[in-house]
Amino acid sequence: MKRFPLYILLILCLPSFGFDSFKAQVSLDSLQKRYGSSAGQNKLNALLDLSKFYWNIDPAQAIEKSKHALGTAQSLESTPEIIKAMFYVGTAYYYDNQLDNSLDYLLQAHHYAEKNNFKKEIADISMQLATVYYETNRLNKSYSYTIQAFNYYETFGDEGGIAGCENLLGLYYKGIGVFDEAQKHFEIALKIGKKLSRERIIQSVLNDLGSMYAEIGETDKAIGIYQDALQYHKSNGATFKSGAFELDLSQLYIQNGELSKAKKHLDRGYTIAMNLKSKRLYRDYYRILANYHIKNGKQKESVLAFQKLQQYQDSIADDKLSSKIEELDSRHAISIKNQENQVLRDENQEQQLKITRQYIVGLLILMVFISVIFILIIRYRNNLKDNELLHLKNSLVHQHQEELIEAMKRIKVSEDKLRVANDTKDKMFSLIAHDLRGAIGNISNGLRMYLSEEDLDLTEEDKEEFLQALFHSSDNAYELLENLLYWAKNQTSSLSANKQMVDACSIINSNIGLLSDLAKIKSINLFTSENPNIEVFVDWNMINTVLRNLISNAIKFTNKGGNVEIKSEIGEHFVKISVIDDGIGMLPDQIDNIYDGKTTDGTAAEKGTGLGLTLCRDFLNKNHGKMFVSSEVDKGSTFAFIIPRRPMNQEKYLELVEKEPLLFLINN
Repeated sequence: MKRFPLYILLILCLPSFGFDSFKAQVSLDSLQKRYGSSAGQNKLNALLDLSKFYWNIDPAQAIEKSKHALGTAQSLESTPEIIKAMFYVGTAYYYDNQLDNSLDYLLQAHHYAEKNNFKKEIADISMQLATVYYETNRLNKSYSYTIQAFNYYETFGDEGGIAGCENLLGLYYKGIGVFDEAQKHFEIALKIGKKLSRERIIQSVLNDLGSMYAEIGETDKAIGIYQDALQYHKSNGATFKSGAFELDLSQLYIQNGELSKAKKHLDRGYTIAMNLKSKRLYRDYYRILANYHIKNGKQKESVLAFQKLQQYQDSIADDKLSSKIEELDSRHAISIKNQENQVLRDENQEQQLKITRQYIVGLLILMVFISVIFILIIRYRNNLKDNELLHLKNSLVHQHQEELIEAMKRIKVSEDKLRVANDTKDKMFSLIAHDLRGAIGNISNGLRMYLSEEDLDLTEEDKEEFLQALFHSSDNAYELLENLLYWAKNQTSSLSANKQMVDACSIINSNIGLLSDLAKIKSINLFTSENPNIEVFVDWNMINTVLRNLISNAIKFTNKGGNVEIKSEIGEHFVKISVIDDGIGMLPDQIDNIYDGKTTDGTAAEKGTGLGLTLCRDFLNKNHGKMFVSSEVDKGSTFAFIIPRRPMNQEKYLELVEKEPLLFLINN
């Protein structure tokens, strides 16, 4: 049994935060009105309240509002509000399931709260850090921050905070398998919640207690406790925690064999997921739905639910998330150590400054004494020499300063170039990790299900669709790896154009032969309307890669039964090759950002990386070529490029490419 979602616990973990109270019942309209009519500090507080309001209903909005609040707080130089805004950004990222970003902001907020000795804020942030570390299965860190928060709440006499810590301690002992100790802490938290008449505390503890009983196999007892918690969920309306609760209760009924009850709660969970547009709830819904269909003997429906599940899987593998969190912990520890070292360096520098001043004073006294003697002995002559020497020293100092400034400028330029390169690399590898994992995961999981499920009853049509889906995944993985190889070579400048006179017709025919089978799978008519024999001066492999990417994209975004046409036109200096489809087309902003690496699923859910068009642009630049794009939604797109008919240098290319649109095209 999986851990019960800690979104429910988060409401318990934030007992007013200690900056200013937040009224949970305030409507969105009144908050927005308050934000629009206020200024300065009041506007900042309204912005923070708006962010908190969105936590449980629209995490993306919560992230945007809290980041806006952080920037405002920093401009006002208000330390308490800066810490609070960092806390709110970290919490919003937690609700959006971006746990690495959540930890980044929470650790910063915790550090500044400790630095300023804001004890109430330390307690609240420690509680949230314990919650996030529990979600990432770092139980020891979760326990450490829970104890820190507990000690502060006990000092304040904050029983709500103590109840939250007791609940987290119960989750910790449940996580390490000491269930008797876990039950003891859950019961303490429940007792405090009932004493305070806090429905959210009671609801949260009942959920976690039921989750524990489900984990140890006492399903009937878990169902009973969830039924006790049901009234509290109904009173709080449709939220993420109520949706997660309905899905978990459905899972328990499935395990207990009560499928009709399971279906009722499963449908409720889906309704809430649909209202909130929560990808995380959709993911859990399709996972439980697949189990429900398996229990019901409906293998075909189970396969469809599994395919839906793949669309909502997390884009970052657990080991990469773990690596990121390890890096955050290490970076946070290093940051604290560096700041401590900086304090020591500042103190040492101040001491050195005092010594230097004393030395300078003594040296000045000595120099004055010597100067007086020299003045008395040789007067003007020695004074003149001293002035010349001083001038020389100043010149040398000035020269060294200029050299140092130039060196610092060069270092800054190198740092900027390295940062841009690293940002590009991180972006590309993030895209590659997501798409390659998705494609290979679909193949692996699909084949495992196809080979291991002996009672999987599929029709021939279902088998064909299933195998076509696996073919798309394998083809996407191959295209990704091939484009990645070219991109990597291009980035290291090891890939240069080997240009020579080649037949443009051969490039077109080669790609039609290569991609015709892919087109047949979607019943797409792939043909060339005008394809005269003409030689061009290019690198055959590069232009072949460009045309293959454009045709693959056209097939990907064309519906079944559509058409993809390859057309060539001959100008005086260039040959224009166009790939024309009658597919789904693009919006104007998609065309404007076509090289930004953003991807869209194809008409058969094909995946892409955003790398192909960037590669096409780079290859065309290396061959004195240029791409043109036009598109209209639901009517199709045209991707065309021109390549030179004969050798030319860059200066000649820039001159001719401006004249070519005005020249007569032979095939027109």
